[in-house]
Amino acid sequence: MIKLPLIAIGMLSFAHAAFAQESSPVTSSSTTQYEYITLLSVSGGNNFLDYGQLKELGKQAPVTELEKDFVAIQKLPRAMQALNYLSGRGWEYVGMGNRQQSKGVTSSGSFSIYTGTEYLLRRRKQQ
Repeated sequence: MIKLPLIAIGMLSFAHAAFAQESSPVTSSSTTQYEYITLLSVSGGNNFLDYGQLKELGKQAPVTELEKDFVAIQKLPRAMQALNYLSGRGWEYVGMGNRQQSKGVTSSGSFSIYTGTEYLLRRRKQQ
């Protein structure tokens, strides 16, 4: 006779635990679109912004928001200042890595090697 109430209590607590684990529908994060840029901070204090455009900005005035940011970033002496600037413009830090690039010509020709730190940033696409 005592076993019957204990079984009923056990079943009720199991049913309550199962009910407590229900979750509300989760919205899909795949609907969120991001755009990405890379801030490249080269040893020696130069900062560059890579946003997938091959354009020489010295030959014409910056037009887009990213072109203006590119010019502004080059004037900042430290990577942290550039990151703070971009953060204030809606970009969020994703990760970092190192980049090393070398160019060259033979014997007495020109050769340039640089190493730098890349900071990957993203922001939601404006629709």
